[in-house]
Amino acid sequence: MRNKNAWTGVILFTLIGAIMLFMGLKDYIGLKNAKDITKMKVEDIKPGASLRGKTGIVLDYYCYETNDGNETYRWYLVPAGDDLTLKYIGVKVNAKLFPSYEAVCQSTWDYMEQKSDHLTKTISYQGTVSKAKDEVKKNLDEWARKSGIKNQDEVLLPYVIELKTTKASISSSIVGAVCLLIAILIFVFAIRREKTDKKTEEAAFAQIKVNPWMTGYKLDSNELDSLASGNVGGAAEKPKQEKVPDELFAAADNLSDSFKSAETEVKDAAETVQSEVSDAVESVKDEIVADKIDVL
Repeated sequence: MRNKNAWTGVILFTLIGAIMLFMGLKDYIGLKNAKDITKMKVEDIKPGASLRGKTGIVLDYYCYETNDGNETYRWYLVPAGDDLTLKYIGVKVNAKLFPSYEAVCQSTWDYMEQKSDHLTKTISYQGTVSKAKDEVKKNLDEWARKSGIKNQDEVLLPYVIELKTTKASISSSIVGAVCLLIAILIFVFAIRREKTDKKTEEAAFAQIKVNPWMTGYKLDSNELDSLASGNVGGAAEKPKQEKVPDELFAAADNLSDSFKSAETEVKDAAETVQSEVSDAVESVKDEIVADKIDVL
């Protein structure tokens, strides 16, 4: 494929499509087979694991991310198991879910401060476990220090649950498939265009071989001689130049001689006139001098 832009488009859409399709299908399969966190052992909760859960306890958020001064994400702490477990794990939550998690968090503290005799709110989640980034881990450590938690490693897991949905996974897979389809279409159209261009070039060259002097192509003398001599099959003969009659050359020579003769005669006449004028001027000068002497 000679079209570099087409190649770039094929490669770009293929890479994007393959990645999105692979990740979408991977997340979809993982979420469909996600384990219930309340039935998992703590040691099984590790990066790459897909899980789901439902809880009535949200302790607090220990980290947040902003964009243009607005909070876009928060990291909330939920039980890493059932509500009776003493271990907690972070959940990365986007701004749309802040009210839901805040409501459960308020219910949790009302119960812990004995303002309520039971938990009144619950929330469900599902996603994939990943290792907490350095900045997030620093915020977790700072939150633990301020909260007075001394045995942090025994209470807080250094992991984060990245929330995902099967709907989003399906959407990602569809977008990936569309990108791959676009890549295929670009490839097919580029191949067809290349074949068409090649046929056009072959037709043009065939026309040159048949009659190169009737086309818009400009060939140098060597190419014309090569074509006319039969090096390229089917070439038309090179147009022959008509011979100039000898009489025309003789007439041209006579005309040139006439011009030269006329030029010589003109030069001689000019020299004669110039000499006569000079003599006349000298004669006038002599007469003027003689007149002056007579006056004196």
